[in-house]
Amino acid sequence: MRLKLLIVILINCCLALPSLAVSGITLDPSRSLFAARQLGMGGVSISFSDDANGVFSNPAGLAMIKLPQLTGASRKLMLDETEYVHTAWAMPTKWGVFGLGYVAMGTGGSLPTKRDPATNRIVIDPSSEATSYSNSAIALSYSKALQQNLAVGANLKLFTQAIGGGMSSQATGTGIDLGAVYQPNNWLTVGANLQNIVSGGLKWTGGSEDKIGGYYKLGSKINILGPENQALRTNRQKLDLGIDIDLPNNVLARENSLLYHLGLEYFPVNNIALRAGLNQDGNGSGITYGIGIINGGFRFDYAYVDRPGIPGDAPHYFSLSYIGETKEFVSTQVKEKESRLKINSPKNRTITNQAKIAVSAEAYSKVVLDQTTIWQVTAISETQEVKEITRIGQIDAVYLNGKEITPNKNINTTASLEVGRNIILLIATTSPEVFPGKTSPEASTASGEVVVLRFYPFTDTPMTHWAIEPIALSATLGLINGYPDDTFRPNKGITRAELVTLLVRSKGLRLDKQIEFTNFADVPANSWAAKFISYASEHGLVTGYPNGTFQPNKVLTRAEGITIFSRYAELSPEAEAKLPYFPDLPENYWAGKYIAPAYNAGLLDYLKDKEFEPTESFTRAEACEILYKTPMIKEKVEEFWQTGAIQTDFNKKTSSIEAGVINTNTSTSEVEIYSATPEVETQLPSLEMKTTIPKNVGPDNLETETL
Repeated sequence: MRLKLLIVILINCCLALPSLAVSGITLDPSRSLFAARQLGMGGVSISFSDDANGVFSNPAGLAMIKLPQLTGASRKLMLDETEYVHTAWAMPTKWGVFGLGYVAMGTGGSLPTKRDPATNRIVIDPSSEATSYSNSAIALSYSKALQQNLAVGANLKLFTQAIGGGMSSQATGTGIDLGAVYQPNNWLTVGANLQNIVSGGLKWTGGSEDKIGGYYKLGSKINILGPENQALRTNRQKLDLGIDIDLPNNVLARENSLLYHLGLEYFPVNNIALRAGLNQDGNGSGITYGIGIINGGFRFDYAYVDRPGIPGDAPHYFSLSYIGETKEFVSTQVKEKESRLKINSPKNRTITNQAKIAVSAEAYSKVVLDQTTIWQVTAISETQEVKEITRIGQIDAVYLNGKEITPNKNINTTASLEVGRNIILLIATTSPEVFPGKTSPEASTASGEVVVLRFYPFTDTPMTHWAIEPIALSATLGLINGYPDDTFRPNKGITRAELVTLLVRSKGLRLDKQIEFTNFADVPANSWAAKFISYASEHGLVTGYPNGTFQPNKVLTRAEGITIFSRYAELSPEAEAKLPYFPDLPENYWAGKYIAPAYNAGLLDYLKDKEFEPTESFTRAEACEILYKTPMIKEKVEEFWQTGAIQTDFNKKTSSIEAGVINTNTSTSEVEIYSATPEVETQLPSLEMKTTIPKNVGPDNLETETL
């Protein structure tokens, strides 16, 4: 719609303004093109005004110029008496593009003639002075892009004409050209240039006045071939088609008919242009062709334009233009080089039962460079910018636990594992770089480390068991035992003797002394748990039942076991505790004051969203899970992962499993994990196992409040 409106306005101007003609029509020397580029395309120029020649052909086209440009041409004809001079300059700025042009033609030393009466031939008239004629125009241009696809421009032209000899006279005048360029899509450009749409006329010294001639020009450019999104068809070569129509701005002028121009510009390579066209002017029509060569910011253009009806007019046109060329030179210098390493798998503190584990990592170098960029605009300026850039480079060497492996960016390999704690250490190095101002080369090293526990799971506790992590770590640290048949029996209820033994061991105590008897009738001196029960009894940690028994093989309920662990973790009882956590626990349940703090401390995460079932057996797996989350054991686990420290007792007989992990005492009913820690007599937090016998409750039906 905008394109149609622009065309209608231009046509109306062309039809209305001829009525402004005054006494005569004089030639505007800027109305024709003298640059060989446009002439080689048959005079097409309106939408090809993206160089300095746009000062005259269409000032709006100057808005497409990004660098300063200068063009010029000069030629003689008519027995070398008539000379044409044409030059134009354009300078882009942040306010728009400014242009300056000068065009002139003239004759000098022309001898007057007369007709010889005797022969009727034209001969020189010696009685008259030789004459000369000059006609020139200076154009001041300005153009600006109003938006991305629309630009406007204008010229202010100052005219001078002079006649010398027997009839000397001089005239001056002004004129204004208006132009526009519009690009409705990426392959079509349309434009217009209304020459002398406003004119003050040409006033001679004798008082007469002439109308300044010219044309109202419409033109289009079609990008047939070119870069992607810039032409009808994407191609590394470039082909443009142009069509211009010239309407004389005064019907009284000799050129009182429309003139047409058709042209092609083809770039088979970036720096060579081939041109051809059909040119029509007041003397007739003719085929044109030309060539342009671009090098180092300069363009040399040649055109062949035969003008019928002009005697002595040489058809060869030459012009030289400075079109500007930006050259970019980029150099880099290493400023810093760092090795980078990231282990993707295995995850740190992985537990596995495999002899080998897959290792995946990324190893690369981060290279920091100073990049210097120099922009040179041919014959005009040079600017320089230095900025810091970062690149990802190849690593030079990678070592897995001291063994060199292929230094790829993506590392995929395997590592062998021993039973117990294993360290997987990757080291990546870069080659030295010599930096300016330093006397020695520098290299960079990066390392990554993960710790893996290889654990022999019990036959009834696979690696997929829900409590495999606490079981594996507790067994490795020497806190729990398996059975002689290599089972752990995770779902078996834990007994009072087992729990006392577990808690004493977790404190780091080593009990090597022999005992002759215990304080409990049902705990013989040769029992596997006698020394642990005796120690706990002697130090006031536990007590037995009123009948003098300890009942070491009595299985604890879940409520009883969690009560003991709550005290072991030194959690403060909540006297008024309410238990919204478990729907099956009644309000004011006897063990609630111990269950609540245990829940809040995170010891009972394994029971979240489940019923508590307080009378269910407290299993060995549960005991490992809760013990594993107590602060004291967390410290031991952390120490193990960091240093590999475990509790071992090398006085015990070892099995075929690696020493220091799980050893079998065949003389007892259990597989004992032993302690190498020196015996200590440290007072432990109270773990008293007290029993309260309610009224009407016999010895075999005890409800235990505190154990």
